[in-house]
Amino acid sequence: MPWLAATALLHSVSVLAARDALRTWTVMLGVVAFSMSMVGTFLVRSGILTSVHAFAVDPQRGAFILVLLAIYIGGALVLFGLNAASIAEGKRFAPVSREGALVVNNVALSAILGIVLFGTLYPLVTEAFDTRVSVGPPYFNPVSAVFFVPMMLVLMVGPLLRWRQDRAGRVARPLGLAWTALLMTGVIVLVATSWIGWLPWLGLALAAGLAVASFLPLRGRNLRRTPLAVWGMVVAHFGVAVALAGMASESAFSVEKLVAARAGETVEVGPWQVQFHGVEPVAGPNWTALEANMTARLDGGEPVAVRPQARSFWSPPQQTSEAWLVTRRFGQLYAVLGEPTDGGRWQLRLWWKPYVTLIWLGGILIALGGLLSLMGRVAFDVRRASAARRIASRREDMGR
Repeated sequence: MPWLAATALLHSVSVLAARDALRTWTVMLGVVAFSMSMVGTFLVRSGILTSVHAFAVDPQRGAFILVLLAIYIGGALVLFGLNAASIAEGKRFAPVSREGALVVNNVALSAILGIVLFGTLYPLVTEAFDTRVSVGPPYFNPVSAVFFVPMMLVLMVGPLLRWRQDRAGRVARPLGLAWTALLMTGVIVLVATSWIGWLPWLGLALAAGLAVASFLPLRGRNLRRTPLAVWGMVVAHFGVAVALAGMASESAFSVEKLVAARAGETVEVGPWQVQFHGVEPVAGPNWTALEANMTARLDGGEPVAVRPQARSFWSPPQQTSEAWLVTRRFGQLYAVLGEPTDGGRWQLRLWWKPYVTLIWLGGILIALGGLLSLMGRVAFDVRRASAARRIASRREDMGR
C-alpha cells in the first residue's frame, strides 16, 4: 500500500515541479503515502493480521503504534483540512495532455490502493463479529484489473503527450507500432497456447504493447543529447512492461504437482525431472529438521541438488517449511517437503514457474529508471547553478 501511494505521489510531484499544477492533490497524496506506511507498520507488528508478512505478535507494541497512527494520521488530516482551502490549485491544463494522463495514473493507483486496503482490513472486521473470511486472488486480481488495465493503456500514451494541451490525433500514428505489438502478441498467445484466462492473456498483450511504447519518447531525438530524466522514464516504463510480462507468465504457465513419493521415484513437473531419494534428519542452532534429499534435471541435463526442509524451532516453538529454489531459464523451480504418508511415502509439492524472474528484472529496471531520473535532476540543478554563477559574474564585470 505505501508503494502504490508513493508511486502516485512521485508522478504528482513531477507535475507540480514541471508545470505548477495539482498542488492540493500532491499534498493529499503525501499524507496518504505516510499514513499507509504507518498502517503497514501496525498490521505487521501488532499481531492483528495472520500473514507471511507479519513478523511480531505483541499487542502492547501494537497498541502503542495504534496511538501513534491516530496522532500522526489524524493530525495530518486535520492540518490538511484546515489549510486545503488556502492552497492554490495551480495552473490549469486540458484533459488531453501529459498532466491529464498523470491524473488518470494517480486516480487508478489510488483506486487500487483502496482495493488492497479494503481486502486487507475486511477479514479483520468480519472476525470481530465471529465470522472468518479469506480474501485472496479471486478478489484482488479481477477488481484491481478494472483500474490497472486502463492505467497501462494510458501509460502507453502519456509520455508522448505534450504538457498543458495536446490532440489525441497527433500521437495516434506513433502509437501504431505499439498497438500492432499488442494485437499481434494477443493473437500469437491465443494460437500458440491453450486458453490461459483473460487476465494473463491481457497482461501478456499489454506488456508487449507497453514495451514498444516505452521507447517511443526517444523517436526523433538525438540519443546523445537526450536528458537523463527522459532515459529514466523510458527505462522505468520498460521495467513495468517486463514485470507485467513476468506476472502474466507466472499466472498463465505455472505447473504445480502434489505427489506422495517413495524413495527412488521420479516426478515430472514442467521440463524438470525430480528424483526423490529419501528424508534425513538435520539440526541447526535453534532448530531440528527433516530434509528431503532430491536431485532435479532440466530436460535431462546435469543434476541439481534440491533439499527442502520441514523445520521445528524450540524457542519459540513453531513449525516451518523451508522451500528450496532453483533458478534456470528465467524460471524457478520450487520444492516443499510435506508430511509422511502410508507405505513410506512423503508428500512433495513442486512448482515450475516459467519467466517469474522477469518480475524481479522489471523491478530492477524500474529502480534504475528512478536512479537515472535523480541523476538527471542533479545534473540539471548543477548546470542551472553554474549558469546562474556565470550570469552573475558577467553582470559584475559589466558593473566594473
